[in-house]
Amino acid sequence: MGKKTNPMVKATNIHKVFGKGLHVLSGVDIEVNKGETVVILGASGSGKSTFLRCINFLEEPTAGTIEVDNIVINAGERGKQRTEHILGIRKKTGMCFQAFNLFPHMTALENIIEGPITVFGQEKKEAIRYAEELLDWVGLTEKRDEYPSRLSGGQQQRVAIARSLAKKPKVMLFDEPTSALDPELVGEVVDVMERLAEEGMTIIAVTHELHFARDVADRVMIMDGGNWVEEGTPEKIFNNPDHERTRQFLAHIL
Repeated sequence: MGKKTNPMVKATNIHKVFGKGLHVLSGVDIEVNKGETVVILGASGSGKSTFLRCINFLEEPTAGTIEVDNIVINAGERGKQRTEHILGIRKKTGMCFQAFNLFPHMTALENIIEGPITVFGQEKKEAIRYAEELLDWVGLTEKRDEYPSRLSGGQQQRVAIARSLAKKPKVMLFDEPTSALDPELVGEVVDVMERLAEEGMTIIAVTHELHFARDVADRVMIMDGGNWVEEGTPEKIFNNPDHERTRQFLAHIL
């Protein structure tokens, strides 16, 4: 793991208010070290996905500071440098959503090479070479030229992960990546997430896949009402939680 003094991701005092006073996040802090896997658990509506989306500014924090791999942005800043910093953070973070968000008119391969070519200016030949490596890595070499409509949900999500990895991110954010999948397809996506963790990717995952949280996470954090109520090792959280709210939540999902 990286040094505690220089985390890969650091969020400080993050608030998010929607509309006229819906306070979804209330001063949330996190530090995630290089190579660490952190799983965020919590009931629906607790603020987990909003927090994740604040890290790469898909949601604009109302207050607080986000830092990813030494790029620092304070909420409410304006100007050209801020725009560059947000782009910098987005280049360093891959994100996988509940919906697969693949371009329906592009093949699996074309979906993966689109970003590196248009955003990073990569040569097409090089982009294709790396995309083929990624398709092999997620076990979909034979689906290279298939369109999303001809792929199962699990296959689409694996292509989406490969697409995120094509820009060689430092951090992967997963926002309930298996919640839209049929139960029998969940395992193939979780397997890819596990392999990413084993290979040293820094991961922050909002997921209800408890065996991933138990077996792969370095740390589990419980969110309720826009705040952390507890954090600890998987063993501590699942076997001996301190807070009644954590016990109630786990009793509901275990």
